[in-house]
Amino acid sequence: MKNIFAIIFSLLIGQSIFGQKTPISYVSIEKVKDSSANPWVIDNRISQITLTSKNEFEFRSFPIPSSCLTWREYKGTWERKNDTLIFSEQYEIVENDARFAFSNKRQNEYYHLEFKTDKKSKLTEKHIEIQFVYDFDSDFKDVKLNMELDNDFSLKIPFNQIPNRKSLASIRFEYFLSNGEKRYGYITENQTVNVKEKELPNYIGITLIEKPKKEIIYRITKALLTENKIKIISKEKSNSDLPDYTEEIEFKEIYENESEK
Repeated sequence: MKNIFAIIFSLLIGQSIFGQKTPISYVSIEKVKDSSANPWVIDNRISQITLTSKNEFEFRSFPIPSSCLTWREYKGTWERKNDTLIFSEQYEIVENDARFAFSNKRQNEYYHLEFKTDKKSKLTEKHIEIQFVYDFDSDFKDVKLNMELDNDFSLKIPFNQIPNRKSLASIRFEYFLSNGEKRYGYITENQTVNVKEKELPNYIGITLIEKPKKEIIYRITKALLTENKIKIISKEKSNSDLPDYTEEIEFKEIYENESEK
């Protein structure tokens, strides 16, 4: 009987900590900062933590100022150990569709693009879609063209056929392999595809990856639960062999049980 009472008591204690059945939402009690001084600064930190069931959660971000296009949502599982909440989630990263080799040839009248695959498989499709991507500050709209590769699966794009070439930041291509799988990429040496930092070299070797590698990244966030408030205390994620450009999750200082406010 003592064991039964102990179990019932522990369950009641657990309910008293949460104060209600799931779902339970915790929202940031941090005041929204006045963004009028710098309207370009967007706060991407998590705004709401919701325990949607006894073992599932959602992190939600509602940046202000922003549109719904910038809202973010992360889902996973959670567990509680004493006064610590452990949030677990995962996401996939994939190897880039293509690798590039850049050089400048003596001639400088056109861009010379040469295509091949990493497995040296035969290319058959001649059609390719090309898009000229311009520097963001230039206000030029991107230009999209349907073009044909030469018999050796190369492409020459004369400089005089590229509108506003002085503002060209990158060249985007879209191409289909012989098995029907699409490959695309941005040809650039800039850090950002639509920000021009330097001139694009006039020779580009493009190696299309036939079977891009994939990896699963596991991410764990720990939080302290006290007096119906949540405070994030640590974040960690697994290592990867592939470049991981996924945006990090950032949190605010304190989240308070919404039903208690």
